[in-house]
Amino acid sequence: MLFRKFRKEDIRQIAKIRNDVFSKYNRKEYFKKDAIEWYLNLTSLDKSDEELLEAFYISDKTIFYVAEDNKKIIGYIKGNKNKIGNLFVLGSSHKKGIGKKLVELLEKEARKQNSKEIRIRSSIYAVPFYQRIGYKKTTGIRNLNNLKVQPMKKLLI
Repeated sequence: MLFRKFRKEDIRQIAKIRNDVFSKYNRKEYFKKDAIEWYLNLTSLDKSDEELLEAFYISDKTIFYVAEDNKKIIGYIKGNKNKIGNLFVLGSSHKKGIGKKLVELLEKEARKQNSKEIRIRSSIYAVPFYQRIGYKKTTGIRNLNNLKVQPMKKLLI
């Protein structure tokens, strides 16, 4: 297993993982059903690589790591020093410590950038995972573009 920084040529594999995992595990987490299609369309594989890179909002402040197994990306985390934006791991690789390791990499980089806390708007499915690694709910379930999310945070001490 290799954990490394994201490279632009990873974008198609990343988009496919995001869409496949979201479709399988988060498909019922909505306030309005059309929110699912809207979310999946953001990173549709019909888009060009340039459009996909733009859809992921990658800047020089972005922290972005991938997990690779036999030269195939099986998971990724993207965020910044204060927030996890995306964490997706293929279902066949769940419960193997990959998501935890990706979060640890982002947290380590955030600490280097003097962050005191990390926030996430977690999918409902992922809440137990985040709780196991020290994240706490900050409010009740919220509406983010008609998708259900649970705001959470972890203090970096």
